[in-house]
Amino acid sequence: MGDGVMSVNINMNLETAALPVFRLMGMAIPICLSREADDMELAWERWHESSLKDTLPAFSKSVYVLRHLYHSTGYILIIGYLVSNDAPLPEGACEWYVAPQVYQVATLPEASRHAAAAAWQQLATLPDRRFEADFESYPSHSASKIYVGITGDVAMAEETLDD
Repeated sequence: MGDGVMSVNINMNLETAALPVFRLMGMAIPICLSREADDMELAWERWHESSLKDTLPAFSKSVYVLRHLYHSTGYILIIGYLVSNDAPLPEGACEWYVAPQVYQVATLPEASRHAAAAAWQQLATLPDRRFEADFESYPSHSASKIYVGITGDVAMAEETLDD
């Protein structure tokens, strides 16, 4: 492709998942749609060069890339880790609590930001997309995925305590 995005074949038989609230901690980078590829490249460079990735109180070193706060010219990107709700926020880090949401989930054929960029070309126009929060996950021991937020209700079951 002439725009610098590689061609990736995404299986469009997407899974549906409803996820509860979760907290990400990392670094925030504004992304402008008119220079999205360059901004994404810069974001990943900043993440890899930062000492922040070594100091975040993460459950694991699986990387999450959150796209949120969408507006007419772009969105805010957070690259970081999943953390507990009570973990202290290190200096220089940002955090975001992702609200419960229903997602269409695509599995990437390879774990790379280039594969994700190509997949987004196919996933960006999914019907019923909410444009609230979308994210990519890059686990160390399983397939990378893209989660695209869609309309739908998330039913959260209450815990019952036996007397």
